[in-house]
Amino acid sequence: MGPSLGDLLEMPHLRLELRAGSGGAGKRVMWAQTSDLDKPWEWMTGGELLMKNGRTLPPNAPEQVALLEGLAANGISGLVLGVDPATPALDPAAIAAADSLPLPIVFAPYSVGFAAIGRAVADANAADEGRRLAVTERVYTMIRRSVTQPVSAGALKPLARDLACKLAVLDAESGDPVLHSPEAVPEALRQALLEEVRRRNGALPGVVHLAAGEMRAQVVEVPDEEPTVLLTYAHRASPPDLVLLQHIATAAAVLIAQQGIRREHERRVGAELLAHLLDHRLDADEAARQLSERGLPADDCVVVAARGGSETGEEHLHLSFDRRKINNLLLRRSGVLYALLPASDDALDVLTRRLGPGALIGVSDPLVSPLRAPAAAREANWAVRDAVNAPGRVSRYADATLLSVLRDTEEAQVVVDRVLGPLLRYDADHGTELTRTLDIFLTCDRSWQQASAATGVHRQTVVYRMRRVEEITGRTLSATAHLTELWLALRARDLLTAPG
Repeated sequence: MGPSLGDLLEMPHLRLELRAGSGGAGKRVMWAQTSDLDKPWEWMTGGELLMKNGRTLPPNAPEQVALLEGLAANGISGLVLGVDPATPALDPAAIAAADSLPLPIVFAPYSVGFAAIGRAVADANAADEGRRLAVTERVYTMIRRSVTQPVSAGALKPLARDLACKLAVLDAESGDPVLHSPEAVPEALRQALLEEVRRRNGALPGVVHLAAGEMRAQVVEVPDEEPTVLLTYAHRASPPDLVLLQHIATAAAVLIAQQGIRREHERRVGAELLAHLLDHRLDADEAARQLSERGLPADDCVVVAARGGSETGEEHLHLSFDRRKINNLLLRRSGVLYALLPASDDALDVLTRRLGPGALIGVSDPLVSPLRAPAAAREANWAVRDAVNAPGRVSRYADATLLSVLRDTEEAQVVVDRVLGPLLRYDADHGTELTRTLDIFLTCDRSWQQASAATGVHRQTVVYRMRRVEEITGRTLSATAHLTELWLALRARDLLTAPG
């Protein structure tokens, strides 16, 4: 159980002096830890004896009282101050606060090192070391087994029993369980966790202490691609050892990685299904059946196309969707990431967050029928071109209304044939790139210098090519009406030629 503060005070070689908080002298000390941080409890689970350099004690009463209240609120057993000539006086208000909490304040003489106090606590806790080692061994046995066997639903239950508390591995943003737990986390505690994560903007210290009614909890971070935490909670004041919690957090990360193997298999199968849909390799009934099995009814889905963005974010995108229980199909093809997703803001928010601000994202009209997948992919690709100037670099095909003719592929083909037909035939017959150069020139806002850099040819070559475009199309690049026709015809061609 560990020694009490009173036991340490009775050890003559430590020469400790109790200055305040005598009502807490019976508190058990599980560990002795040094720290001069302003909020040391953020790296302690509770039950520790904090050893602090006396000269780092706040010099004024309000700060001294705040320190003591923070220690007591987070289950710290007592405060040892290593006094020296630079140690500030202990304010009467702080003494009164220590007595009322009660939180023992102990002075250690300058000649007694903190190492001696730590060794005394460790020696007194030697009887508990066997239990700690047994739990640690159980943790790593679970890790070894997870490599060769499927992760069981109650994998953490034996560890929770050993620690006499309850354990849960949760998504830090939603509070949803990441590993199955036989018992749901109390809602009040879950909400307290989410509020704390939001308050800290996701940057968690070594330990976060939570309280909900009589329930006390500790939170430590789990190393994973998605923000994940290990939550331990119980109706008691003595929390598990911090080192054990960190071992369990490591084990949880391994179990989550094992789940990731299953998710990766599902992602690959989903990519194959999306490829079949885009290539028209499934009949309507079979496609509808497979989409229904994956929880993606065509009526409620859209196709999203994304260019650019974070490669690492894209690599782990399926994990983010899985965490939030968002069904999806993902496929990378010809430099474009395609996603078949529910037509919801939540799904799009996950995708934009993961890909980052550098991504251009286009969203199709509702799929409606699986047979419309190729057309929806063209719509999404066309919307990507519009996303450069769209708010948040996300464009919806339904909102990108340049001309109604571009809303129908047959009428778009008419526009392309009428405006660009002669130019496209000339390029095909002579092996030139007049159409491509025109597109780049207009995209660069008719800047000769930028178009020259983008095409990799001399400025005068761009000038010559644009003259040939005017001659072949019968349209001048100085007339607004002609520019509009050429620009819209190029965008109509994008709609028709976009990879599906």
